This record gives sequence, structure tokens and C-alpha cells, in this order.
Amino acid sequence: MTKTPISVLKEAAASGLRLEAQPHGLHVNPGEDCPPAFEETLRAYKPQLLALLHLPFVMVYSQILEETVFFCEDEKTRNALVEAGASQWSIYTKAELRTLVAQNRVKPFTDAELSKVHELKRTLNARIAE
Repeated sequence: MTKTPISVLKEAAASGLRLEAQPHGLHVNPGEDCPPAFEETLRAYKPQLLALLHLPFVMVYSQILEETVFFCEDEKTRNALVEAGASQWSIYTKAELRTLVAQNRVKPFTDAELSKVHELKRTLNARIAE
């Protein structure tokens, strides 16, 4: 599998590492836990990772969905995440989340319903409308 900036972020998270963009460059915390082979990967992807880490998004692993999803500010960020290797159906914009939260207030989603919404988004390559 070819690595992407997103797959590198996921690999770091799975290893218990936190990547941060700082004025002097890329910071790995805890640095002492970073394997030498992964340090090479970080060096190779440093420019792309720094660009990503400046964007308004969060990456979370959902136990309900059993996969990583991204919550982002806007379409520009969504497009940058897709370009960096995120699957477009795994990204939820602020507008989509606003719609889901409004619906959840009316009638809370069960885990099965939330999984179904996510699966439909993937299967139909759909977006959640406002």
C-alpha cells in the first residue's frame, strides 16, 4: 500500500504518537517512543504533514463505526483531506455535522442508525444535506 499523509497520521495515532505543527517544524510527542523507521517516514512526509496540521479538522477513531472519521471546518479543508488520502465518505463537514446534531436533538440516533447513515454515505458516495 502506498502511504499518504493521512495514512502517516493514522499510523502515528495507532502508535500512540501525537504530531504537532510548531514554528520550528514538526514535533512528535512522545518523541522517545518514535521508532527510527517511522522517523524516516515522518521526514519524507514532513511538508505534507505540516500543511495538514495547519488545517481546521480533527481525526477520530469511532468505535461505533469501527473506522477513522474526520470532522472539518469547510469544503476547502474537506478537499485538502481528500487530496491527502482521506476517503471522501469518511469526512464530515461542519454543515453536515450541524444537520446530524439537529436531527439527533429531535430523535437521538441509535448506534445502528448512525452506522446506517455512515454506510449510506459511503455506498451512495453521498453528502448530508442541510
